Amino acid sequence: MISKRKYHHLPLMHKLLFSYTLLTIIPVSLLGFFIYAAYMNAAEEQIGALVPQMLEQASQQIDRNVQDVTMMPERIYQSQQTIEILRTDAFQSHAESMQQQYEMERYLSNSFLHSSSSDLLGVFVFSKNRIFAATTENYSGFSKTEAAVYGQSLELEKGSILLLPHETNLVFDSGADYLLIGVPIQDRDNQTYLGTMFLALDVSFVDRITASMKDHRAARIMLADKMSGRLAYDSSGRDKASVNLRAYPIENGSFLQDRKLIGITPVMQQTYALIYEIPTEILFAKQYQTRTISIVLFLVFICFSLFFYSIAAYNVSHPIKRLMQNMRSAQQGEFQHTLPVTKQDEVGRLTESYNMMIEEIRDLIQKNYMIKLKQQEAELYALQTQINPHFIFNTLETINYAVEAGEQEEVMRIITTLGRMLRYSLDNGVKFVSLAEEIRHVENFLSVQQFRFFDRLTWSTDYPDEAGSLQVPKFILQPIVENSIKYGLEVQTAIHIGIKIQQTQGLLVLTIKDDGPGFDPAVREALERELALEPGITSKSAHYGLSNVANRIKMLYGADYGVSLENNRQGATVLLYLPSQQISRLGGS
Repeated sequence: MISKRKYHHLPLMHKLLFSYTLLTIIPVSLLGFFIYAAYMNAAEEQIGALVPQMLEQASQQIDRNVQDVTMMPERIYQSQQTIEILRTDAFQSHAESMQQQYEMERYLSNSFLHSSSSDLLGVFVFSKNRIFAATTENYSGFSKTEAAVYGQSLELEKGSILLLPHETNLVFDSGADYLLIGVPIQDRDNQTYLGTMFLALDVSFVDRITASMKDHRAARIMLADKMSGRLAYDSSGRDKASVNLRAYPIENGSFLQDRKLIGITPVMQQTYALIYEIPTEILFAKQYQTRTISIVLFLVFICFSLFFYSIAAYNVSHPIKRLMQNMRSAQQGEFQHTLPVTKQDEVGRLTESYNMMIEEIRDLIQKNYMIKLKQQEAELYALQTQINPHFIFNTLETINYAVEAGEQEEVMRIITTLGRMLRYSLDNGVKFVSLAEEIRHVENFLSVQQFRFFDRLTWSTDYPDEAGSLQVPKFILQPIVENSIKYGLEVQTAIHIGIKIQQTQGLLVLTIKDDGPGFDPAVREALERELALEPGITSKSAHYGLSNVANRIKMLYGADYGVSLENNRQGATVLLYLPSQQISRLGGS
């Protein structure tokens, strides 16, 4: 927390912001959050307790319906004629068989379909390799062989069986889902097995049972086999054939998962699960509406409080805004305007400091600007007149050996070439030269070096015909070529240097390429860092000449131009990028 002393030393704007946040926004936000959290927790607990109760009631009704259907075969014993038909052997005349088929199916239709639950889709009786069927619609796929398999199982187990559509070939034309309940029929007089009755129960009865459940239309009601997860009923009508019951944390109750409220309870002798699933955004729609209204009211409150706060803070923010506008003008180089000081608070002192800064900048601009120009002039002068003393010494030493050897013509040629180089370098009144003059100078330099190294050094130049009219800074090629010779002949017995000049879209590209060892990765990384320095910042590394060339180009033309480095398959390449300018533009001065 901020102490009282520290609070009194805060700037005025910070005091207002801190007080407003501490006394208004934070308390109201926390209050609203806790009220909403408590409200939602209460709603979740209430609904979470209600869903299992509704599912338990629905489960009991489903169990009663299934139990009622399971007891329906008892009606068979009400008709002695029907029992006699089931006792009769299958080997009869065709007329007798047709008569029995008619009487049996009529009895099934009247006793099971028309006088009982409307949820039955059909009744099938399998007895002595015969099938008697009464259905509410056409069907296919329920064969004697399939009925015999389940009938034998029921005969042995003496119980009932519950089948899903995927477990049997029975298909109704309407595509209705069903539960097929198989119950054995016993001859109570003779204690023998007469056959099996299969009752197809339309699972839509679950819709009727769960219709009273809250938000039924938005909810998804499922009836699933607990062992396989296969769905016997799905109110959503989706094609999903199963549900992963193992992903549910409980087997009986309700829980939240994947933004849904899910309720589950066992049904039909614990072999099936009744599942209730509803998205929370629908279930808690009213709660979310309450939350939205609360947020809106909170925002309205904040807006009103901000309005009055803005009025109170106007006398602080307006002078600061005016000061910022003048500071932006100063950033753009306009130092003519100062601000009147009308207050003695933080804003007034800041305005006084700003006015003093503007006045000081006015005084320093003239001094520093001229000093900077003189420094850059001196730097350019030093860079363009740089000649390596070792080069002069080595050249004179080579001339001495040639004189002793009596090579008079070579001595005269090299002295003449060296003289042209010195005259070119010492002509200090010229900053820019033609490209042809710069190439001629570097060719003189290479000629002197070739006189020293003989066949170890070869070179070539390739430049456009208009080189005489193109303008470049003086003394930018020799330092690059000198580096190539120095580092190339340190590790190789011979080196070739190629110089190529190209023009493209207003850009002049000077390429110096050699077949030496190339740049070591660490050295290249260090060089690229040096080449990225701001103009006017020179390096004192071993590659001083290369860094100075890059520095001069940036100082003369800007940061869009400069030097880049590349490694070839064999050797290194240095590229100089300059604007393509004619001599007439700057007059060569």
